[in-house]
Amino acid sequence: MLLLGAAAGLLLASAASAQTELFHGHGQIIVLNGSSFVGVVPSRDRIGCLNDQGILTLDNCAEFALADASPRTFSTVSGNCTFQNKNMPANSDSAYGRDSHAWSCLVENQLGPPYENYYTVTGFKYPFICNGNLNCYYDIKSTPSPNNTRVPVWQFYWGDAQGGITPGHVQTLWLWVPVNTTKTTKTTKTTRT
Repeated sequence: MLLLGAAAGLLLASAASAQTELFHGHGQIIVLNGSSFVGVVPSRDRIGCLNDQGILTLDNCAEFALADASPRTFSTVSGNCTFQNKNMPANSDSAYGRDSHAWSCLVENQLGPPYENYYTVTGFKYPFICNGNLNCYYDIKSTPSPNNTRVPVWQFYWGDAQGGITPGHVQTLWLWVPVNTTKTTKTTKTTRT
């Protein structure tokens, strides 16, 4: 019985480290409706993905490049990605995040260094994306729909005055989905791995 338990533990540890190993190179960021890493199921809880400007959309999924060295920042064809762009909308509904700005990937973000370092955690069932000091959840005001195709995304803030997500908002997780990019002479071919 002890051998079986040890073997199962090694298998689980191997699967967990495999998730961490997926977090590199190029990929898409899928946004999931979820307030728990344990219960979320990507095929069931997907509400959209981030586009090349860092905005949540239904299906306009951008290809993100993840820096190899620290800080592990994101960029797209539109520019560096950051929560530090003060030209983006503030999360004015949130008690603790009212001074925070929506994520953006824009050329204007090139003026200063992005301050976030993105990572995933060994032990997650999937490669969820975190930043800062275990900031692994994100805040949206609404989900994207055909009538509401571009939704800003903020970091999730909480505290004594507001222990959960802002009323009326949705708590989300970001899932890294690696893509394999092969350049050819005329086009760029992208396939999911």
